[in-house]
Amino acid sequence: MATSASEPPLTDEQRGYVDHFMAITGQGEAESTALLRTCGWSVPVAVTRYFDTGENPIDINELVQQEQERQRRHEQANAPAFPPPLVDLGNPYGNPAALRTPPSAFDDAINAINNNHRRLGDRTEQARRVVVQPPAPPVRPSFLVAIALLPLNLGYRFMAIIAGLFKHSIGALPGLSRLRIPRPRRQLTPRDAAARFKRDFEDSTGSNALPFVEMSYAQAYDKAKTQPMFLLAVLLSPEHDESKAFSQDVLLHPDVASYIADDANNVLLWGGSVREPEAYQVSLEHRVTQFPFAALVCVTPKEGGSTRMGIVKRFSPYVSGAQFVAQLRSYSEKYAEDMASVRAVRVANETSRSIRNEQDSAYERSLAIDRQRAQQKRDAEKAAREKEEAAARKLVLGKQWRFWRAAHQAAQPGPGDTNIVRVAIKLPQSLGGERVIRSFYDDATVEDLYAFVECYKVDDFSEKATKPADYTHEFKFRIASVMPREVHEPSESRKLIQAIGKSASLVVEERDDDDSEDEQ
Repeated sequence: MATSASEPPLTDEQRGYVDHFMAITGQGEAESTALLRTCGWSVPVAVTRYFDTGENPIDINELVQQEQERQRRHEQANAPAFPPPLVDLGNPYGNPAALRTPPSAFDDAINAINNNHRRLGDRTEQARRVVVQPPAPPVRPSFLVAIALLPLNLGYRFMAIIAGLFKHSIGALPGLSRLRIPRPRRQLTPRDAAARFKRDFEDSTGSNALPFVEMSYAQAYDKAKTQPMFLLAVLLSPEHDESKAFSQDVLLHPDVASYIADDANNVLLWGGSVREPEAYQVSLEHRVTQFPFAALVCVTPKEGGSTRMGIVKRFSPYVSGAQFVAQLRSYSEKYAEDMASVRAVRVANETSRSIRNEQDSAYERSLAIDRQRAQQKRDAEKAAREKEEAAARKLVLGKQWRFWRAAHQAAQPGPGDTNIVRVAIKLPQSLGGERVIRSFYDDATVEDLYAFVECYKVDDFSEKATKPADYTHEFKFRIASVMPREVHEPSESRKLIQAIGKSASLVVEERDDDDSEDEQ
């Protein structure tokens, strides 16, 4: 075995350590020698350091010191009260230490690995969520395939009828009734299977003291995970003789039934028969080797977060009812604090979530109010703008209408014309306040009189002026008779002679904005 010049040569004992380490790890001679020198020529410590994953690195010096301290304390505790007898060095069989079989390197390595990973054995077995896939729907062949298989289908139906008659005849014979093939159980949904298990359990035991939940295992698993609660899963097999005794003596024990039924204990009881697909899948997931089976499942926050579900207790089917409830109470109390902490964290999360939702709702309401106000403001601005545009357009069209109406006034009769109507009109102050006398033919309308007053001050009109389209002129005044007082509204159908007669004295009154709005 080669060594460097700066290092002392290896002794026979050290060479044995190197050979043992190389046999365990398969490393080279130089690497094994260097690692053993670092570990103080301790094969267990070197093997532990070699197989360490790196997550929790080991302090070699500390381990060596601990090993030396342990050996020193062991020697002090086992030191004899009297000095040991002298041993003849020439006779090795007189030395007890020489007769002791030294531990092998393989045993030292196994012990070191077990000590290094002992914490993994303390973890509870993880309970996973079991979901049964629904049965696939039947595949229907196409029309052509169905036509081709029609003879086979008819033959199968004929043979099925013959087989049914044969089974019926076998059932009629006393000695051959046991040869009848039992009808297969119809596959139910997981929820219906749980309900049927509860009914069968109550019928077989004659008691309904146990509150089995009528839901699938996945639903019970989710409920126990979100609440959180203790999930007590029970699996029974009708083929096992111990199932009936376990149900009567253990599950229906008064202490067990009262403990499970008490809501304060926070226990969710689910049961299933392994003849059902879901319960069978649960038995495979939990690696059940004997029936009846019962296990306590709950959240284990210290081993993988608040969402990890673990099997904290597997109950033996051969315990008594008192032992069962004692173990159930013991493990419930053991994990009650962890579940309370998980529940408190979830309540705090729900509270913060609700507060955040309320804040978001308040923000959304405030934002909606601001949007509504902004929309109302935009609508008001739009309405005001449209009103201004309509007023401006109305002024333009009103001016155009006056020019057109001034060019198309009712004709004024000549000096020798008869069948005329003469009016004396007192104009308002906006039009000068003067008194005007005007004659009209007897076929003139009241609207012609209003047009005369409206266009009285219009001088720069043109004969080419056109009437504005889609426009109805509104007069800002009204004409009334003085004695007796009568208001004559503008009308294109009512003749002027019908309204005031052959002659009349009229007055023009300006309308207020309120009067115009009331009339509209």
